[in-house]
Amino acid sequence: MSSSLTQKQVAAWRQLLVCHSRIIRLIEREFESQGLVPFTFYDILFHLRHAPKREMRFRDINGEVVLSRSALSRCVDRMAAEGLVAKLDCPEDPRGLVVQITSKGEAELKKAWPIYRNLIVNLFGRHFKENELDFLAQRFAKVADELENPFV
Repeated sequence: MSSSLTQKQVAAWRQLLVCHSRIIRLIEREFESQGLVPFTFYDILFHLRHAPKREMRFRDINGEVVLSRSALSRCVDRMAAEGLVAKLDCPEDPRGLVVQITSKGEAELKKAWPIYRNLIVNLFGRHFKENELDFLAQRFAKVADELENPFV
């Protein structure tokens, strides 16, 4: 691999991280100003909403969100205390935990979605043509598919 290709890969990676960080901070601020659930809650609720039976094992959530295991545990505890999720025993593993979205969690997702959709379009999507978005989605899916979830 050439040195210039490596430099381009590092530069692209750096810009991806910078964009991600800035966009997430702007989304978090907007959610707070609108009185919505914290964005970390939204992210977890979104994953649960699209999971089979609207539930996931804790360890599977841990591999999908950008929170440490302990931060995720505290977050899920707060979400359960607010009635957004239910914590259930895992039938396959007595030490495991299943997290399930509640109707209140679903309602919070629906309430936040129009604002989140608008932020996605304005902070990210408007910078790309349709075919570029298709390309990005396909390439990121390919990278994600090749990466093993370290928590499973």
